[in-house]
Amino acid sequence: VIHVLNIQMKEYHLTRLRHCRTVPKNKRDRYCKDMENDLPSYCLLFQYVGVSIIFRRILRILNMQQTGRNYYNPSDPLNIPQHRLTIWPGYTTTILQYESSIMLCTDVSHKVLRSETVLDFMGNLRQQCGNQRFPEICAKELIGLIVLTKGHRHFLQDIKMRADFNIMKDLSTHTRLTPEQREGRLNRFVSNIQRNADAQAELDKWGLNFDKQLLNLTSRVLPGERIFQGPRSYEYNPRAADLSKEMCGVPLISSPPLNNWLVFHTRRNGNETQSLLQTLNKVSGPLGIRIQRAVMIMYEDHQESLLRAASFHNIIVPSSELVVLPSNRKDKYDSVKKYLFVDCPTPSQCVVSRTLSRPQALMTVATKIALQMACKMGGELWSVEIPLKQLMIVGIDCYHDTIGGKRSIGALVASLNQSMSRKFSKCVLQHKGQEIMDGLKIALTGALKDYLKFNNSLPSRIIVYRDGVGDGQLQGVVNYEVSQIIDSIKSMGHDYVPKLSVVVVVKKRISSRFFAHINGNFPGMNNVKNGAVLQDRNTCKTDEGNRTDTVLKLYNHSFFCFLLRNSSVKVHLEYITNQILVICV
Repeated sequence: VIHVLNIQMKEYHLTRLRHCRTVPKNKRDRYCKDMENDLPSYCLLFQYVGVSIIFRRILRILNMQQTGRNYYNPSDPLNIPQHRLTIWPGYTTTILQYESSIMLCTDVSHKVLRSETVLDFMGNLRQQCGNQRFPEICAKELIGLIVLTKGHRHFLQDIKMRADFNIMKDLSTHTRLTPEQREGRLNRFVSNIQRNADAQAELDKWGLNFDKQLLNLTSRVLPGERIFQGPRSYEYNPRAADLSKEMCGVPLISSPPLNNWLVFHTRRNGNETQSLLQTLNKVSGPLGIRIQRAVMIMYEDHQESLLRAASFHNIIVPSSELVVLPSNRKDKYDSVKKYLFVDCPTPSQCVVSRTLSRPQALMTVATKIALQMACKMGGELWSVEIPLKQLMIVGIDCYHDTIGGKRSIGALVASLNQSMSRKFSKCVLQHKGQEIMDGLKIALTGALKDYLKFNNSLPSRIIVYRDGVGDGQLQGVVNYEVSQIIDSIKSMGHDYVPKLSVVVVVKKRISSRFFAHINGNFPGMNNVKNGAVLQDRNTCKTDEGNRTDTVLKLYNHSFFCFLLRNSSVKVHLEYITNQILVICV
């Protein structure tokens, strides 16, 4: 079951007439004549824009209030009096043209509000902390919150809300819904629209109606891949998406020795650090990681002391560094990572002391730390079977500094060997907020040259995965980035023509939510299994045939995959989808 509702459009001529009525009389005849000549285009424009506007009007008829991009129902609140919180139930809605028809994609949303006024909160806070500390603590608690008032919203700058486990636990009882509860909420939402006379009259005026049931789709589930690690190969449970049990005690493919490495800790975390080092020595042997005795450096619990301790590089050049942080404060983590990335580049691993405080979980934590440190030093952990030979997988993404407002960074990473365990990487500075990558040709050309140096031959097949691109930027990818990919391939020689060149645009931020309909002894709804592929009715296809969409569920995340390809290259969608799972395992 997909949370998408069919919208059946009727009487396109009504749409045309209403468009004509909004045009001045001296231009109406010409405008209507143009619409008759190109009616499908105007109808498509109406579908994208007009239906969304109409649906917002329907939500307002239902007395729902817009907060941000979503609509909520303030007349049906859920109160949590012990925390002085109120939850407004609401919905996220998106209307798009899909393969079969226009569809409304909707999901349940919640807005959490304080049920007390700002003045009440400040009065209670003053009683708790006293007059001396009140200004500082009040600023930390309030600055940045959105305050709802009658008719207006106010935003107070620079706030950080503190996490409270008890609050989040009580909130989850109302906001974390089972698939059956979520389906019931959505069916009730559509029923409310159909029972409301004013809302139904507005829909009838435009010739629109909704299906009474959620859209049913048929999907397939890709099998889990076999993992190759050292001398062994094994299978895992794709439902759990966890390899920790199977890979425990199996030597890695390759791992550099951990020599001349440093461990930083505070005086208070000395015992936890010693226990971690002892456990690391136990788990590293079966994994094939050789670890020598670490140089332990103690620092005081403040940022300046940690950075001074990290300057120990002047005496010894370490192969890696392990930093035990006393808390999960972001400023400490950012400062030490920046120093070890920029000022003195060194492979590093940070761990919070609270993670080491549970002896029963220390073996698992130490194993994960050992694997991460080995990987960061250039080791190869495990691999999967890649059927395609001489294949290069390329990944492209852009990072935007939304907080600091600095320049954006475009990044490219490309595989260099058959097991996809050796990589080439390149970063390019771009203008602030720029998503389309300028230096793609130079970066990909460098990757092809490194592949040639590593294998004594160029890849015969190239598959490019492009992340972070919205629907409005797809044409920019085709016109600007794909052309750079083609130019970089041509720069390697006129006789070099890869057999397969595909651009897969991966979009993780999708609003569709899918559930599996289960038959048998315990019928009902459940979450979709990992590896589920949907490519029927909920997909979008252009008239030119150069874009094919599919939805892939991997490890509790859904991905939209747009295949942008040249019409002269024949690519089987199912085969490419299988390769996506192989690469992402």
